[in-house]
Amino acid sequence: MTQQLDTRTRLIEATIDAINVGGEASVRVHNVAEIAEVREPSVYHFFKNRKELVDVAQAERYRRSYIEMFLPFRAVVEMATNAQEFENALRQLFAAVARIERYEARATRINVWGSAQSSKHLAEVVNQVNEEVSGQFGALIADCQQKGWIRKDLDPTMLGLWAMGQINARNMVELNSEKFDLAAWDQVSIESILATFKPT
Repeated sequence: MTQQLDTRTRLIEATIDAINVGGEASVRVHNVAEIAEVREPSVYHFFKNRKELVDVAQAERYRRSYIEMFLPFRAVVEMATNAQEFENALRQLFAAVARIERYEARATRINVWGSAQSSKHLAEVVNQVNEEVSGQFGALIADCQQKGWIRKDLDPTMLGLWAMGQINARNMVELNSEKFDLAAWDQVSIESILATFKPT
């Protein structure tokens, strides 16, 4: 079983690398198998076809793009001892996600959403990831609501999803950064989130 998991993981990693370099169209099963150091028929032991392999790899790219952002944020929030430290953690999160280095993670999510529009399987997996991440974010928000740092009249999971949407919406201005002021967008976004979260 461990060997099967290792082989499946290697196939997914090779597919992710191919997508990162050349997009979905660049994924060739024989190349993925070669990179994963297995024979091509082994790919079909783990994935029923190329599409499923690509969908699973896309879903993993999507999941990682959120986890890489959420885990450090959770660590900072869990260290907060008062509302001001929590606000500082939120400001740190949004400053971090606005960095140019995070553009690729946001672009990955947009790319996967586009692919999910024509793939029922990928859409289901993306929804599972959204539920997983928003559930974790929602639990963190619920804890902060209990501490009095976030208003209690809004659903914590929906607040988590909304905040995730704010992060992803930055792509709208990044696509036309020559015309739009990214710093102004960042300020509007974080101030909107803080105003929404602020206890009434």
